[in-house]
Amino acid sequence: MVIEANGDRDTRRRDEVAYVCGRLDRIRADLEAHGADGAAPLEDLAAALRAGTDPTARLDALHEALLAAGDAAGVGGGARGLDPIGTSAPVPDAWVLLCPTGQCSRYSWPDGPEAPRCSIGDEPLRRERL
Repeated sequence: MVIEANGDRDTRRRDEVAYVCGRLDRIRADLEAHGADGAAPLEDLAAALRAGTDPTARLDALHEALLAAGDAAGVGGGARGLDPIGTSAPVPDAWVLLCPTGQCSRYSWPDGPEAPRCSIGDEPLRRERL
């Protein structure tokens, strides 16, 4: 039995949402090709995120759907905080771009005058000073 503090669970959930957001097209294609319910679990999660509701149950359902479709790691498949050998993380000017709703732990560095848009809600990413 694993006992997890709320902060740990919230961090894990945000990381899982970030993993999904960064791989929407691939997850959708995998589920459409191999999932029993097609992309429905992904669309259910996206709807919950757009509505601002707790995505935990839908993340769990998406995780199970990915496992059943042959993805060995599901929504927890990303290695966190690692950079490929020979590269380093970009250094921000003084700003970081974050999820507009705060439900995802993804981030990126500004590289132009306009912020990229959220993959789920199509809103501009939120700029925050470091």
